Formats: sequence, structure tokens, C-alpha cells
Amino acid sequence: MAAAAAVIVLLYLLNRFVFLPRVGGWVRMVLSGYWADVLAGALMVLLLCGGLLVLRRPPLSPLAATVFLLLCGLFWEGITPLYLPRSVADPLDLLAYWLGGMALLPWLRHLLLRRN
Repeated sequence: MAAAAAVIVLLYLLNRFVFLPRVGGWVRMVLSGYWADVLAGALMVLLLCGGLLVLRRPPLSPLAATVFLLLCGLFWEGITPLYLPRSVADPLDLLAYWLGGMALLPWLRHLLLRRN
């Protein structure tokens, strides 16, 4: 799991400091907005599954992961703009969080089932 976290962080750093300064237009919009949110969704599910692993709990189901990501996304997209002026609500971010979390979930479930 530590390797997966390191890969997510590395992808974020590459995106922020290597890719974004070199692109423009719609590619920049996707990389600056949605790609970071895809990585955030993967990281959220990774952290939750890591906690479940430590607690020796059953793996996260796709439905539970969806509910978790939806609640996190609703907070960031619905509540955060109310107290952080530079934050903007974007409903497509919810989809990006979900895609990132769901992309990583099968591997994490496999890992948790092997270890528990």
C-alpha cells in the first residue's frame, strides 16, 4: 500500500511541476482540475483501505467506497466553497473522485482479502 501511495504522490508532483507548466488549452484544464481530483479519489480510498487493513476489518465494498467518495465530494464541492472563497463547486469533480477511487479499489480489495 505504501508503494501505491508513493505512486499517487509521484503522479501528482509530476502533474503539478512537469506537465502543467508545459501544456495549455483543454489539456491544461483537464490536468489542473480533473486529474488532481482523480488522484485525490484514489488516495482517499487508499487511506481508508489502509485503515481497514490495520484494524483487520473486511475490505471496502464498491457501494461503501461510492458512498464514502460521494460524501467526501459533497463536502468539498458543497460546503468548502461556503467558507473558502477561492474554492469553486464543480459537480464533475464528484465523478473524478469516484473514478479515481474505483480504479484503485479492485487491487486494494484483493490485497485486503489476501492479508485478512
